[in-house]
Amino acid sequence: MARTRPCEVCKKTIENERAEGSPDTRLCRQHAIEIDKYGGEFLMNATQEQTSKAGSLKLNYGGVTTSRRRNDEGLRKLRDDFLNRNESAE
Repeated sequence: MARTRPCEVCKKTIENERAEGSPDTRLCRQHAIEIDKYGGEFLMNATQEQTSKAGSLKLNYGGVTTSRRRNDEGLRKLRDDFLNRNESAE
């Protein structure tokens, strides 16, 4: 069972199913959907490995290395949207 934690945007508890399915998440289901308009919660990067010798005309490629990083800019924009909506509702 994943440890429960609050959403970084609304501070509500992240659903257990979501926390177990995506242990790195910091967003509740609602805000995970909303952050898609800013590129998603995580940004993926893929690099194809080249195994040929430098300067060779023969291009040999190996596997693909992937990495992901948190979309901090998207998260900041999502927080700003949330705060603006709550301020205008008051």
